[in-house]
Amino acid sequence: MPKIRCILIVAVYLGILLSACAPATPALTSPPPLSSSPPKPTSPPATLAPTAEPINVGMPAIEYKDDRNELLVISSVTGKPLDAFEPIPLGQNFYSYAFASDERTLALVSNGKLYLIDLPSWQYRASDVDLHGWLSSVVYSPDETLLALASGEPDGGLRIVDAKSGEIKASAQIGFSIRNVRFTNDGNAIMVYGPHLAGTGVAANAGISVGVPKTALFDVSDLSLLWSVDLKGIRDGTFPKNADEPITQDIYQPGAATHYQPGITFDPTSDVLYAVHGDEDKLTTIDFARRKVSTVDIHIQTSWLDQFMAMTAGVAYAKGMDGTSKQAVISPDGKFLYVVGSTETFVQKSDGNMEFKQTFLGLQIVAIEDGALINNIDSEGNSVQLSSDHRQVFLTGWKNNGSYGSPWTDIYDTSSNSLVRHIDNAYLTSTRLIGGRPILVSSYGVSDNLCYMASFNPADWSMVNEWHGKNCYGWLVAP
Repeated sequence: MPKIRCILIVAVYLGILLSACAPATPALTSPPPLSSSPPKPTSPPATLAPTAEPINVGMPAIEYKDDRNELLVISSVTGKPLDAFEPIPLGQNFYSYAFASDERTLALVSNGKLYLIDLPSWQYRASDVDLHGWLSSVVYSPDETLLALASGEPDGGLRIVDAKSGEIKASAQIGFSIRNVRFTNDGNAIMVYGPHLAGTGVAANAGISVGVPKTALFDVSDLSLLWSVDLKGIRDGTFPKNADEPITQDIYQPGAATHYQPGITFDPTSDVLYAVHGDEDKLTTIDFARRKVSTVDIHIQTSWLDQFMAMTAGVAYAKGMDGTSKQAVISPDGKFLYVVGSTETFVQKSDGNMEFKQTFLGLQIVAIEDGALINNIDSEGNSVQLSSDHRQVFLTGWKNNGSYGSPWTDIYDTSSNSLVRHIDNAYLTSTRLIGGRPILVSSYGVSDNLCYMASFNPADWSMVNEWHGKNCYGWLVAP
């Protein structure tokens, strides 16, 4: 569908989320032997053509090619690669990354290798971490001495790596697809969430879920399992409507399966994970410190009289839909969730054709303490992210203008609890310039070989420069 096609072009970091069966004990493997000395740093050739522009206007981005991807530095003024930075060749399609807090170091995994890149000097160290396919996470430890690298493949590869040398400190295949990873606040353990996925055949290609999602806690030193729990109340992944029939390519046909994507986010202030259910208005809290899971209904904030009257009311259950996806981000103080999402349905018309309908959730502000719905702003946004200073929420959606459509962004201010700006033809994304300063960028495709791109000032969201080209760049998100 046009919308989905655009989103994939614009934001490759929004991967296809998938989900598996009764959990087995994770199969742990011993760490591979460490090399006697760290790999030698690699740098681009010393003789580079001079550039007419200052390097501090450059921003890192991914350029997609037929046989490989490349990491480039793009001018925020002209949109062209800066010739002072030799492209770094990467693998195809799959990559994941994280910026360090020093605002100059980028850790990126692609094609089984970890690249530790000093952005201003453009020197980097590459090391083999044996992670291939879909990569879900690269995460720094609180003291930034370690990195956790995770795979979204069905067997869930997990690596603990030295953040300076790239040496693997611990390695495991945990037995389920990893979606979300974070170190505990003390840095001694790793918190993990993900679904169980079919491992082979058409079912694997379609991302069929064969069980319930799982969350687990692992010791950082050797990735031994400390605690795990099956999240039986949460649906995550693709589920065939007729479970008794064999999985075929017809699973992609309208009405053949239902897809659910819950909104998942870690609390920045404690060792807690929140899951906003995709198929219900419920909030599940996974407390890793207390080894406890709890679920509450997301409900309208009401007076004591309204609550008393509601005790005798019945419950109405909505008919199951063909797919519901949600995204969630959390406020820096850990008190509120900002949730967006949509439900997609295929309805058969009288002429036998299938009609596609999409219903939007709006922007929901949910109190984490009790699940109260503080506010619900009418919106057709289906993507949400925080600004670099965490003071605004960027809510993005798409207009149906022809075969490709065009994006828009609403800016919600968290201090005034209101929408403060609407920007057409922009899919705002926070990234960084080479020197570390935040900048906003946008890109969207209008045809198979034409992409409109722009840079914006984070202070007032005004457009700084705009340009167009044959390909959209993959911006590196840095909230």
